[in-house]
Amino acid sequence: MAITICSKHLRVLNLLNFTEGNNLDFLENFLELSRANLNVYLKDLYSSIPDINKTNKIDLMIKEILNCNDLFSILKKQQVISKNERVFFLTLKLLVKGSLNLETLSKKLDVSRRTVNGDLTDIKKDLENFQLIIESHTGKGVFLTGENINRKRALSCYIYKYLIEEQYLPPIFIDYFHSLIHNSEIDTFLLKDIEKLLTLSNMDNFFCNRELLKAFYISFKYFDDLGNNYNNTFGNILKDFSIFNFYFSKLFSNDDLNSFYNILHHSLFKDIDFNEIPYFLNILKICTGSFPEEAIYFEDHLISWNAASKKILNRHLTSKEELALKKIILRVGFSSRQKHYIPVQEFLFFNLNIEKEIIHKCISLFTELKQYYWNLSFNDIVSVFFIMNCIKEDKKEVVVVYKDVPRYIVENLKDRLEYKYNIFIKDFVTMPLFENFKKNNSVKTVGVFTELNFDTNDFEVIKLDLNL
Repeated sequence: MAITICSKHLRVLNLLNFTEGNNLDFLENFLELSRANLNVYLKDLYSSIPDINKTNKIDLMIKEILNCNDLFSILKKQQVISKNERVFFLTLKLLVKGSLNLETLSKKLDVSRRTVNGDLTDIKKDLENFQLIIESHTGKGVFLTGENINRKRALSCYIYKYLIEEQYLPPIFIDYFHSLIHNSEIDTFLLKDIEKLLTLSNMDNFFCNRELLKAFYISFKYFDDLGNNYNNTFGNILKDFSIFNFYFSKLFSNDDLNSFYNILHHSLFKDIDFNEIPYFLNILKICTGSFPEEAIYFEDHLISWNAASKKILNRHLTSKEELALKKIILRVGFSSRQKHYIPVQEFLFFNLNIEKEIIHKCISLFTELKQYYWNLSFNDIVSVFFIMNCIKEDKKEVVVVYKDVPRYIVENLKDRLEYKYNIFIKDFVTMPLFENFKKNNSVKTVGVFTELNFDTNDFEVIKLDLNL
């Protein structure tokens, strides 16, 4: 029987490579699959390998899948559109064109009219979140009704999804939408403008910010209500710096605000209708991580994040970590409160070189926090670990107290001890001289290689290991 390959096979393959086949529980959770269904996908992947010896053992299948370097390209040639992708395709086409010819599309998608009619039920439900209505007219087709601004909002979300998942989508998406999303003006000029906005205005804070800004521009310029009226654009209205400052000062520092002002007025974004500024501000909030309306829930979020950190990392976040991660925590919280957000599977972390231990911790933390945040991105969890690795806590000043070891030996161990225990060694003192040393020096923490024979109630003791 012929195997039907869809995008989920491609995702299973990449996740399998990412985890080196060692965490099938993560694949189940991430892709929302039962173990039985996951095994079906694994068997399909295995059966797609050319000239493979047959086996019924899943662990052997995984080993062969991981050893087949060109399996992704093999699968891509066989890929067909899935039910969920068909709904996605029809939704995007309806938002772009405003209408659908079901007879033509059913033939193009190689499904029955009845199947497409069933898809419309899902589409209607999804677009209700944007206050958009689908109307069917016998003999004429299906039409989208609702305010144009809501159409732009929806289109922005679905183009963002397209940009993120493009690598996994079947060819029909490229046939219909590539020229809209990747025309020469957008890929030449817009991307340069976005790069300047992100890097020079300190907005390059999260994964996928580039795709977010690109989706916004395409959507809000594609259905441009201005015509030839350029008096009501960002560029004209916001030329007055006092007006510009009123809208953007809460999102940027003074230096970044000036930079953003100069870049915006020389970018394609300057031609967007000023009436769309609330939606532009919302996009910028997500890019910068500035959510004053979500900040009131920060302490509540910390309860969930600290519970997850305690379970996975065996400790609570430090105050420095809480502060450094605040933007991510608020962004995740804000996003999870939005009813109109659609599920997007982000796989940019595949391109990163991450240590196995970090991957394992990321997977565990993602699984734990997914209970609290329905649309949590794995990219955000990867960001959490990168940020935490960059935070330098104040190192404890330690006095090393020793006996029966020559001083030159413990002094030569200084760098390695400081690195291993993340401490700063203030001095080395032999045990007989320690009492006198305390009288003339402040001692809060001591490091020892052996048991102390005096009272230690006045300071913290760190037991040091010579086995470095």
